[in-house]
Amino acid sequence: MTTLTLPLVEACPKKMRLGPCGGVGPDGGCEIDPSHACLFLEPEWASAQAASAPVTPATHRTAPGTSAFQDRLDSGAFGVVAEVNGPDTVDVTEFVTAAERIAEVADVVSVTDHSGATVHMGNVAATAHLLARGLEVMPTFGCRDRNRMALQGDLLGIASLGARNALLVTGNHPEVGDSPDATPVFDLDSPRLLQVAARMRDEGRYANGRPIEERPRLYLGATAHPFAQPYDDRPGQVLRKVVAGADFVISQHVFDLPLWRRFVDGVNALRGDAPPFHLLGGVAILPDEPIARRVNAGLRGFSIPEETLTRLRQARDPQAEGITIAAEIVAELDATDGVSGCLLAPVTGRSNALTASAEQTELIAEVRRQAGVPVPVSGAAS
Repeated sequence: MTTLTLPLVEACPKKMRLGPCGGVGPDGGCEIDPSHACLFLEPEWASAQAASAPVTPATHRTAPGTSAFQDRLDSGAFGVVAEVNGPDTVDVTEFVTAAERIAEVADVVSVTDHSGATVHMGNVAATAHLLARGLEVMPTFGCRDRNRMALQGDLLGIASLGARNALLVTGNHPEVGDSPDATPVFDLDSPRLLQVAARMRDEGRYANGRPIEERPRLYLGATAHPFAQPYDDRPGQVLRKVVAGADFVISQHVFDLPLWRRFVDGVNALRGDAPPFHLLGGVAILPDEPIARRVNAGLRGFSIPEETLTRLRQARDPQAEGITIAAEIVAELDATDGVSGCLLAPVTGRSNALTASAEQTELIAEVRRQAGVPVPVSGAAS
């Protein structure tokens, strides 16, 4: 681990207990205050936090056949997730039409929860519109904007609408998004939210112990951060989330392949101590060097290597080169023991960078083609 020279922050801005989050910088700097080191890099403090909020093992696992996405991963086929933000309009016609096209080249459409701390249509409403068209949908739930009461209510709500997948994350702090004056909640962090959701799923009870008449059937996912300090603890953090109830885990975007391989080796070494789960890698499709550099400067938790930036700069067709780079990474993921799929995320210069669009569909399809991962005949709408 990098030797820290930064002073420690006095308290975690995200109120994390089972962290660290994925925003820790390469030098150990806090996502919200890079001039101070993440508290979780202080071993004694991190141990004390873990002791005060132990992970309660999930009592069951998600039953087979809960979702089509689960069935694909369990079959051994390589699974592909596509990600969309909610639209920035009350007219969802174009959003739904584009999401239907995206579903043709992905196995599940993930609806974000104000990703990057930027406001869009709420994920429950956006999910409802897509479910009404018969798509396989995976809404994301972050801890930034809701307390445990609202989170449990929304998990029950999306299950009542027919959603069978949910991705649970801590989320970015409002300070990194377009509403920096918004009050952050962070009543829970993602491992504790996983415990709450797993109890609803497995025991049919809310966090307060009150029974749920009919429990939600949800295939629960979590995130992993291989490219943020402390690197050696990241496989163990995956294990903690799986024990808490995660059925699958999706990593931050993969660019640093040596560090990714080290992470996967660490995760595979721990699999014998965990219930079965699927690991997927995040893969960004970059359009050109200027946008890639803005991503590098604006997002934390991963870094785009200079070699990749040079390839984009020198390419006659930068977008085609970005597709090739993404396809090379997807092909490696497909060939790696212990990796079950990927999240494919086209990067654009639009303000709503994950707006469902025909452009996304074409980029995802071409990456899959070049990587040798065939597009399903019927897509996620089957």
